[in-house]
Amino acid sequence: MDHYGVELKPLAKFVLACQNHSISRTSQELGVAPSVLSAALHGLEERLHMKLFVRKGRYLGLLPSAFWLYRNASTLLHLEEFSRRSLTIPSSRLEKLSVQINLNFSIGRLTKAMSRAIQQTGALHPETFISCQFADAARMTQGSTHGGLVNAPLDYIAQERCAWIEIGAQFGEPQRSEKNVSDLLYIDPWIVVSATDQATDLTTDTDVLAIVRMSAHQMQLVARYADQHGMAGRVKFVDAEPSELGRLLSDFPHMRFMLPSSMVANRLGINRIYREALMPPLESRVDVRTSGALKAKAEIFTAFLRSNIESEEQNVVFDPQLSARQMHYFNLVHRCGGISAAARVANLSQSSVSAQLHAMEKVLNTSLFERSKDGAVPSGAGINLWPLMAEAEKQQDRLLRQSGDIAAHTQHRVSIGMLPSSGHDSALTEKVAEALTIISIQHPSLKMEITEASNTTLHDKVRSGELNLAIVGVVQPQFPRVLLGPSEPLSVVANPRFDFGARSEINLADVCELPLVLGARHLSIHQSFLAATHARNLEPQSTIEVGSLALAIAMVRRASLCTILPASSVKKDLETGGLVAVRINQKEISGTLSIIFSADRELSGAERAVMKTMVEIFGRKHNDSLV
Repeated sequence: MDHYGVELKPLAKFVLACQNHSISRTSQELGVAPSVLSAALHGLEERLHMKLFVRKGRYLGLLPSAFWLYRNASTLLHLEEFSRRSLTIPSSRLEKLSVQINLNFSIGRLTKAMSRAIQQTGALHPETFISCQFADAARMTQGSTHGGLVNAPLDYIAQERCAWIEIGAQFGEPQRSEKNVSDLLYIDPWIVVSATDQATDLTTDTDVLAIVRMSAHQMQLVARYADQHGMAGRVKFVDAEPSELGRLLSDFPHMRFMLPSSMVANRLGINRIYREALMPPLESRVDVRTSGALKAKAEIFTAFLRSNIESEEQNVVFDPQLSARQMHYFNLVHRCGGISAAARVANLSQSSVSAQLHAMEKVLNTSLFERSKDGAVPSGAGINLWPLMAEAEKQQDRLLRQSGDIAAHTQHRVSIGMLPSSGHDSALTEKVAEALTIISIQHPSLKMEITEASNTTLHDKVRSGELNLAIVGVVQPQFPRVLLGPSEPLSVVANPRFDFGARSEINLADVCELPLVLGARHLSIHQSFLAATHARNLEPQSTIEVGSLALAIAMVRRASLCTILPASSVKKDLETGGLVAVRINQKEISGTLSIIFSADRELSGAERAVMKTMVEIFGRKHNDSLV
């Protein structure tokens, strides 16, 4: 995984594509060929290791993962816009509006109006940052699926320079009383949508009217409406998110769905539908409440929002000028205290890091660092920009970390890490292969990706979200784990020139006297061996450090050397006499294999199925396998 995250320009193309009814319309807006846009969207899917669209000939529909990415990408792109326009404003003068939307999330009219209102307010008041959060996302993460509420960015801004805006829906008869007008954002009539023209009267029709997942309050009110108007037998609550409406319309063209009209905007895969007014009418009253010191600014934003909702639907367009790579190196220079130190950490030349900073300064038309022969220190603009860029990188990290979780929950994809296999006939390799084969037969729709890495790297990849699960030896603190069982006994594997006589076992003190080839920096097998020797105040007398088990084995085959391995790793060499092995005393050294995962999220059904099968397979006892 690249450290600098997902580039912003492909995200901007993706956000625009989501708002249009076709790829061709988006490519026209961007002034590029449809093939160029399609390639960019494919590249974004590859970058995140997840599908965002379903493609059926000319049809292109949004998957639930696309709704999750739309929300996160829009947040990141708004932050990039604010960072550029507020560059010369000291942090002490920055202001913030925190907007919480307690409505079902969809890429509809409200979502577009929200982004346009943010841009319009920012053009009028560049010092005002607007943070939007959808409360329904928090409900969705409680047990599953599509991302959720996170801590509002720029939380260091003092409360006297903040305001809070709450937006939510209430139901009722289509009426407006004077005392409520000031709190009214808009009236949202409910409609019935379908993939085909039903050409029937809703008042006499008996077909099912489906309702996608909503809050308990909304479901109760819809049920009450159905009871009042003789539709109780026709209303069916479907266990699916609003983001799945496009798929539902495609898979069930005979069904009709009741929903607020604002949820059905022009967007990929959901534009060619038939809409009917709900009779008798049902309307959602969407209210807005403001509080805090910046109430006047909040009312300006609310006025823009209301105007955009009531006017003709318009897309929100992002044109990011900063790159994720530039932001990453800018942050790295700040954290390291200089360009040279940042280059060493990034394992790049100083000129490469400087080039990224110069490109960033050219975009912003200001100097971010004051350079001298003694190094570079942040300028005033650089100091002001630093907290915003740190927040942007934090959002990038969160986006990448959550992508694996979203794929596991919505697309049955599980990425699994394992310790390096020392040979195709090792017990670990055989067990993993057996488990994966059984999983693929029992769950044919499940997609699995296997990665081999060192024990430390596997922990890092699970922590960052790049891996869903990993099979490790030594488990680091604070990682939840499921025990697989004792690892295969370790042996001294040696060149045949060593004569161990009739010994079937060797103790650690004798092992330390041998010339050893070890990969202690990368291999948990050798880390366990060294931990056991240090616990007994022993120290190997002669070692050669290598980076892989394969190299260690190759060296032992050619010279009078030894290494530490499970004997099954070199079974064929032992059978042909190319190597010899003697088991290390198990009272002095033993190991355990575990499956680790992140504690920051709930496991998906697919991940649980993988873990269950792994535990069953590793729990079996065979003569030449794990015991």
